[in-house]
Amino acid sequence: MARKTKEDAERTYHQLLDAATRLFIRQGVAKTTLSEIAKEAQMTRGAIYWHFDNKDAVIMALWNRNANRLQQAFNEMLSEIAPPTPAENFRVAIKRMVLSVVQDPELGQIMRIVMHNMEFTDEQTELQSFLMNKKEEFYSTMENAFVALDGMGVLRTNLPPEKLASSLMSYIHGLIHSSLSPGMRNIDLQKDGEILLDLFLDALLVEYDRSAE
Repeated sequence: MARKTKEDAERTYHQLLDAATRLFIRQGVAKTTLSEIAKEAQMTRGAIYWHFDNKDAVIMALWNRNANRLQQAFNEMLSEIAPPTPAENFRVAIKRMVLSVVQDPELGQIMRIVMHNMEFTDEQTELQSFLMNKKEEFYSTMENAFVALDGMGVLRTNLPPEKLASSLMSYIHGLIHSSLSPGMRNIDLQKDGEILLDLFLDALLVEYDRSAE
């Protein structure tokens, strides 16, 4: 019985997150209440308050469910950059990470919610601290990768790794933000993502010359 109860609680948890996703995208985070999420999931108010204290907790749970696995995989890919093709490995990792936003529906949903359907204020809330920590983790991984690439002599620029990490993160953010914008899309990541990433990365990376073998 205990096992069945645990499985039911897990199922309810994910149904509530799925319902929250639909409402956040449809009407925004600010206009959505926990009671509405419960109703959308065809659950009682007690069910959602059992799992979540507030909407911030719902968004953090969505991030942990939908985005963490990608960030962990990205961190692993960048930590394994090594000769003979470090620049190529870095390029592949960046492309996989960015294109997964349009290829993985759950990831695309949480990115759209964070970028377009919630408000950020000057108040440092628990949610904003949570998202900032995720951003800092991503930045740190990127900066370390540029340090490694610089050490292997495959960068075309003398800019410091922190500047390269910041600029690439800003470029990626712009691509994803535009791609996920409601209504007309200025950028189609599925169609043009690799080309647009190459446009930026070609200016940074010295590729391995296979013809020299």
